Amino acid sequence: MSIFVSSLIKGFPQMEEIAHWVNKKEDRNLGVELIAFTHDKEYWDRLNRLLPEMRCPLTFHGPYIGVEATSEKGTKEYDHLLDSYKRVSSLAAEYKVNHIVFHYTQKGVLPENKERVKEVSLENIRTILDIGRQYGAEIVVENLPLPPSGMPLYTNEEYMELYQQFPDMPGIIDMGHACLTGLNLEQLLKAEKSRIHAYHFHNNDGKKDCHNGIHNGIIDYSKFAALFKTYTKSARIVLEYEPHAWVSEESLQEDIDFVNKLYFL
Repeated sequence: MSIFVSSLIKGFPQMEEIAHWVNKKEDRNLGVELIAFTHDKEYWDRLNRLLPEMRCPLTFHGPYIGVEATSEKGTKEYDHLLDSYKRVSSLAAEYKVNHIVFHYTQKGVLPENKERVKEVSLENIRTILDIGRQYGAEIVVENLPLPPSGMPLYTNEEYMELYQQFPDMPGIIDMGHACLTGLNLEQLLKAEKSRIHAYHFHNNDGKKDCHNGIHNGIIDYSKFAALFKTYTKSARIVLEYEPHAWVSEESLQEDIDFVNKLYFL
């Protein structure tokens, strides 16, 4: 039952700034979601230097830059996928990170390739979940927005079916993505309840994945609080804003207070 702030709000260059801002508050119910990417050695080293300083609750966003989760077994890309999640899962276990966010793909698919890519994806999801379990780290699978080209690997219905295909799979619901794809949140939450371990909260105009502040868009977070409390009241909430949102520390604190009051008090 915690609120987290994604380090995405400051971008890669200023990850430490938002992490220290949260850490200094010394609030056991307020944490930071660090972007745990392995694509760049300098960035990875910065993350490893930062973690020993953190006393607040932590979550990770798992790697997707330079990592494609539908890579075929036997390829260099597949080996890199597994190596990345092993490294991140090991780090998460060491620092008692609450979860690692997983994207099942970063691209759209052509209709004629969809069944084969899905076959590979399902096998890889199982492998990634197994890696998390082996290291003692929780992997949560996120619903994704529409791809910039091609068709989605999983429709909303197919994403919901993943919970039946993987009975041990926890999920994270990205509210902005759900808005863009028309995901039936009430249907999903009613079916899966406590298997939804976390949310990404941000807002958009219903057309683009803007990652605006929660009050800047068409999603009504006051209204959604009732569904949250009915089905997933123990889930974590991560405020995942992009740097362009221009959220000041004052307005970010206001958003944290708003979410805490509506969702947890």
